[in-house]
Amino acid sequence: MDRVIHLNKIHHRSKERIRDLGEVFTPEHYVEEMLGLLSDNSDFSWSDEEIAFFEPCCGHGNIVLAILEKRLAAFFDKAIDFHLGEHAAYYALANAINTLWAIDIDTDNIFDCRSRIARRAVYFLCQNLSIGVTELRKKSKVYLAHLLCAIHWHVAENELLSALSGSAKEAQHNVQKIKLSDQWLSEHKHQAINFSKTWVDHFKCNQQKNVTPRLFNQAMKFIEQPQEKSMLFDFACSVLVDEKTAYTLNKELEGVQWSQI
Repeated sequence: MDRVIHLNKIHHRSKERIRDLGEVFTPEHYVEEMLGLLSDNSDFSWSDEEIAFFEPCCGHGNIVLAILEKRLAAFFDKAIDFHLGEHAAYYALANAINTLWAIDIDTDNIFDCRSRIARRAVYFLCQNLSIGVTELRKKSKVYLAHLLCAIHWHVAENELLSALSGSAKEAQHNVQKIKLSDQWLSEHKHQAINFSKTWVDHFKCNQQKNVTPRLFNQAMKFIEQPQEKSMLFDFACSVLVDEKTAYTLNKELEGVQWSQI
């Protein structure tokens, strides 16, 4: 990924959240206008896999979800053009998630954002594969485990000024500019973001050492029993046990790789 697109937010929130987190809400039409500026750029394409999006203050995920929608549509059309058939949905979702990053200093915001992404992702698969959630869990367990790990990996609690700092010393210097940032860093260690190390890269690196990441094993266990409590993947619990979205199964699905990147 050669380019990382940073997006700032215009929000509205309660007086308490504005006071405590400096948080506001982005109306949908503002989001579309902002993203429309990208679409109007002749050098930009929503299906460009070399572009990564970074939302530094994701909140509940209004901008993140809008980006995800556009990326899913673009990658899906691209996959259809490549004649990937039933694998098109898997390809589109994997690429959309692997090129999307988001952080927020509020734990609840991260949970909400992850939950919304997970729900949209599962619905996208069910819709395009004409399959129900339970059947999806049975036939695509490995893929879903990677999906949950990728969401957990790419959408995380973090603080912008320190996250983009190259060292702990630099992070400490940068956060002093903002009281809330300084407080966050004092309670958490420096967590620099490496945009070149996606979940896919992390998994492949471990596989080369004949090691399966613990996070992946935990995700596999959760897929099998999503009703069980999991601090790591509770954000996906409701969608994986939700049978309201049901589709007619067309034919057996072959196993596919998580990412075609």
